[in-house]
Amino acid sequence: MKRIILFILVFLLIGCVYASDFSKITVNRVDFEIPNEYSLGDTMKGKYVYKDLTTFAILCVDDYLVGSYGGYYDIADDSRDLSIDGRPATLLTMYNKYIQKNVSYLYFPVNRSVYCICFQGNDVNENISHIVESASESEMSTDTFYGMLDEAYKAHEDRQYYDRITADYSDYVSKTNQHKDTSNDRLVKWYLLSHGR
Repeated sequence: MKRIILFILVFLLIGCVYASDFSKITVNRVDFEIPNEYSLGDTMKGKYVYKDLTTFAILCVDDYLVGSYGGYYDIADDSRDLSIDGRPATLLTMYNKYIQKNVSYLYFPVNRSVYCICFQGNDVNENISHIVESASESEMSTDTFYGMLDEAYKAHEDRQYYDRITADYSDYVSKTNQHKDTSNDRLVKWYLLSHGR
């Protein structure tokens, strides 16, 4: 009997220590348990940021998945598909020359949304895994999640292509108009110089 009571006390003590290592935050009505070291951040519409996006943040990226995922995928040094407690996820990692550290962006589904955890480092450690595991289950299938990411990347590439074409056309029109203006200026100068006598 004493052993059972001792076991229960140890279990409760471990539970209390474990619970004190994490704080609860809410992003878009979704609760996450984050390490206490990141607990003094700011909660804004659709995001929680501790210091800045290169230190630690949790973002709901539904409204800007194309720019977020597509943009980071373009410049990532490494991209990996993962499974965290049976939930699909994609990790993008890149070297940030301003802080001289690797910064990672972990995309994963929660309910019917896509969230991103921004953090320093290049691996998903126990703390980052715990954040994902503490969130509500996803209503998305693995195929739907990865399909959304693929579509976001394609849409980003299409936008980049359109922007390049538009810029090239604008540059062409500018140079063409510049050439015409120069020709007209030369004509006016020639006329004034030759008929000014």
